[in-house]
Amino acid sequence: MSRNGSAYHRLLNTSRWRELRARQLSCHPLCEDCMKMGLIIPATEVHHVVPVESAGDRERMTRLAYDPGNLVSLCPTCHTERHRQLRSHSASEKRRRAKEEAAAFWRKVEKGGGIF
Repeated sequence: MSRNGSAYHRLLNTSRWRELRARQLSCHPLCEDCMKMGLIIPATEVHHVVPVESAGDRERMTRLAYDPGNLVSLCPTCHTERHRQLRSHSASEKRRRAKEEAAAFWRKVEKGGGIF
């Protein structure tokens, strides 16, 4: 779903979100993922650990969007990586990997290296 005009987008276009985001970055000014690797990199982005759009209904989305416990401060590189990892667990990505694994299995079988 496109985020423009979505319920998620509307939640982040509020003064409540801007204040929460500023507070998050003020309290946690360094990238939390980089710090785990011993790096000191400024955080400029705030990421929702549990995706807001995964909530299903407006009330739950609102709780996730504004819950300080669902936020992590990140640098742009780590934020991109978090989203890449989220997509890697999506249903479409799982289907794509399953097809690749099945194709590899059948190639192996066809070469005589299978279980038959």
